[in-house]
Amino acid sequence: MEVFLIIFVVAAIVEAIWETLKKLLAPLVRWLDDRGFPADQMGALIVALLICFGLGSRIDLFIMLGIPLEVAYLGIILTAVLLSRGSNFVHDLIGSLDAIRQVKKQEALRNGDYSNAGM
Repeated sequence: MEVFLIIFVVAAIVEAIWETLKKLLAPLVRWLDDRGFPADQMGALIVALLICFGLGSRIDLFIMLGIPLEVAYLGIILTAVLLSRGSNFVHDLIGSLDAIRQVKKQEALRNGDYSNAGM
């Protein structure tokens, strides 16, 4: 279970970093998107690769699960691909949780219960 928590946290970090960089690189992202290049997917993959390879972290899901691969660095690259796609899932999950929180907040306000209105 700890392995999946690590992957979930790192995917959230990938998403946070990419969303921040995307705002800074907005003209480039728009330019790439206008030409049919998947800037979001590529950006998240690059961030995931930098995190998996960078800073000495060497995050490898396959090693964590006890499945060593014969090709050096293949596990790290595949983990980065998973994290780049997982970051979209984390983003959607956080958005869904926030939407649920907003609905509950509105319901509480409609019912006159102001104790949880600041959720």
